Amino acid sequence: MHKILVVDDDKITHAFIRRELAFKYDLVATFSGEQVLAELEQNQPDIILLDVEMPGLNGYEVCERVRANPKTTDIPIIFLSGRSELRDRMQGFEAGADDYIVKPFHPEDLTAKLNILIQYRQRRQELSLQVEEARKTAFIAISSSSDLGQAINFIEKTHVLSDFDQLAKAFFAVTRSMDLKCTMMIKSRESNLFYSSSHNSVSPMESELIAALAAEKRFFDFDCRTQINYPNISLLIKNMPLGDMERYGRIKDFFPAMLSTADIKIEQIQSQLAVAQQMNETRDAFAVVAGLLETIKSGLESNQKQSIRIMRNMLMELDKNLPRMALDEDQEQYILDRVDRAIEDAHQAISANEKINESFQAVLENLQDLLFKQQQLQALLLTPVVDEAQNDDDGYQMDIELF
Repeated sequence: MHKILVVDDDKITHAFIRRELAFKYDLVATFSGEQVLAELEQNQPDIILLDVEMPGLNGYEVCERVRANPKTTDIPIIFLSGRSELRDRMQGFEAGADDYIVKPFHPEDLTAKLNILIQYRQRRQELSLQVEEARKTAFIAISSSSDLGQAINFIEKTHVLSDFDQLAKAFFAVTRSMDLKCTMMIKSRESNLFYSSSHNSVSPMESELIAALAAEKRFFDFDCRTQINYPNISLLIKNMPLGDMERYGRIKDFFPAMLSTADIKIEQIQSQLAVAQQMNETRDAFAVVAGLLETIKSGLESNQKQSIRIMRNMLMELDKNLPRMALDEDQEQYILDRVDRAIEDAHQAISANEKINESFQAVLENLQDLLFKQQQLQALLLTPVVDEAQNDDDGYQMDIELF
């Protein structure tokens, strides 16, 4: 039953209204402006029937005070007045009344106006609730779009990140914008790496806890903390909003996209590091082989020079000593033939060494060419693409329109 607050200093008017409306409405009677204001502090009626001419505060003054009070400003007010002039109606409108009835009035007219105002108030309350729901929905949508924009920016930015430190810094730029305190564990092939959004070192107890929970399910909740686990990364959020379940759910929906991207990027970084290590080892092996070949080449060249010196010394000794040996012609011819064969053998050996030197030189050139191509490949695979439009590492500006 709707509550009607009747304000009139005339008891006859109260009796008339009570006789016509008591069976349908909950009526509360007051007899002065001061009394109605005191009543409104305690109770909120659905409609106020307000007499204009009263001792003390008149109806216009009471109406203005009701409208000025945030608690009562929306209560419909119907003026009851013996005056029917247009100026009086305009004054009632300016005071904030919703309707105006001239005394004496028919009960049917009053009932019709009450029904209209009750329906009007109900509709206004429904619209107010709809507006509030729409406002909340819009706020959630704006918040979600802002979060989504940051997630998209992070995902786009991952292709320029080349190590784990850069990845953690970019990720925490997003969590700080959401006022979330987080600790991250990246599972590298050598060891687990821990990062804190507050730039502080991670305590041994916290690192042990995160590592232990990494083997649990995707989401692990305890108190105001939630850990989200992926094969290569785990994120511990330490201040989940338990008092705001809407935002709590949005956070749980929001981070998997970023973490799955980070998980893939970690695998890529580890593969890049493995490729870099393998390339460095191959380069070092090429350098060792090239050094050995260079040593062998130098040794062969030294042997060639030594052979030439030996032959020259032998010729000089023969030229000097052969005439003094008093040899017959056959002996001298034998010695000369033997020297000729030795010289021919030495010449062939030297020619063979030169071909070997040429082969070694070709091998060295091929190794150097392979090493140069490997360095080019390493630079291509391991150097991140420079994004001239990228934002500051400390945060993101959403540069896309979602609506």
